[in-house]
Amino acid sequence: MNFLELAKKRKTTYEFGNKKIKDSDLKKILEAGRWAPSCSNSQPWHFIIIKNNYLIEKLIMTANYGDFHNEPSVMIAGVLLQKRCIGKKFACYKGKDSGVYDSFMSIGMTILNMNLEATSLGIDSCIITPKQESVKNLLRIMPQDYVPLILALGYEAKGAFHKKRERLSLKEITSKEVFNKNDTK
Repeated sequence: MNFLELAKKRKTTYEFGNKKIKDSDLKKILEAGRWAPSCSNSQPWHFIIIKNNYLIEKLIMTANYGDFHNEPSVMIAGVLLQKRCIGKKFACYKGKDSGVYDSFMSIGMTILNMNLEATSLGIDSCIITPKQESVKNLLRIMPQDYVPLILALGYEAKGAFHKKRERLSLKEITSKEVFNKNDTK
């Protein structure tokens, strides 16, 4: 399967079955995250692997959206470590023009790498944005750190509902050379 096919195959799953993920597959998923690009190669992340059903149930309740019908078998919390960043804005390099929240983009890339590796292995997933106070309490995260994303993993339940995946056309999302407001709706 080429990359575009993989990207199109990736979907969000809210109904997981009971089949467990093999440790060897979980290791491949984590390895894909480890090799994600990051701003100035800062690698500002730490991953917490959650398999405890009670904790998974509680973490689902921290989601800002999502209506899970069955819990995933594994969750990976992507923790953004302040100590691997510069300043309170999670920048990745020093200087007056330092990007604001660069490291948030880095953690997004690592979660997407893991998401796509899971898809390539036939494992379904959902990327969750948790409420910070709740997730920090549940996972015992330090006050200065942040959990922007959690990746829920499992195998989709038989007969699971799929909403239609729609995408804007390339014409609607691209301009040539400079931004053209007439190209957007």
